[in-house]
Amino acid sequence: MPQFDTTFFSSQIFWTIVSFVILFLVLDRFVLPRIANILRKRTRLIKTEIENARREHEEMESLKTEYATKLADIDQEAKKMFDESEKRITEKRKQIMGEWQQEMERNKRDFLEDAEVTRRQAIRDIRNRSADLIVAAAEQVIHQRVDRSEAQNALDESICELEKHKDN
Repeated sequence: MPQFDTTFFSSQIFWTIVSFVILFLVLDRFVLPRIANILRKRTRLIKTEIENARREHEEMESLKTEYATKLADIDQEAKKMFDESEKRITEKRKQIMGEWQQEMERNKRDFLEDAEVTRRQAIRDIRNRSADLIVAAAEQVIHQRVDRSEAQNALDESICELEKHKDN
């Protein structure tokens, strides 16, 4: 085999070194600068994307904080509206209850007035009938004619006596 022959070693070493130097120069002049340029671009692109992602993350955090604040404000507004409506309902209920109580008092007063008028009317009717009965009874007992005014006075005195005993 010729590659293992020692006479060819020096030429093989020479051409290997020449090939290596040419390959190194070609790589150094053409290939490696392109690779380095691509790596720099890629590094810049990655840094830009990281910065964009960081900025977007910060924007999302600020939006999240803003939405949380808005949500808290809306929650407070809803609570305020609920409290106001509850207050209005309570006031309306108090108003309606007050009007109802006034109406009940008015009805009670009217009833008591009607009852008093009816009681007085009944007492008047009883007095008139009693006076007539007393006159008729007295006429039958004493066989004399009794004056209606005298009978009425006697009846009034008797009723006053009864009311005094009733109050005691």
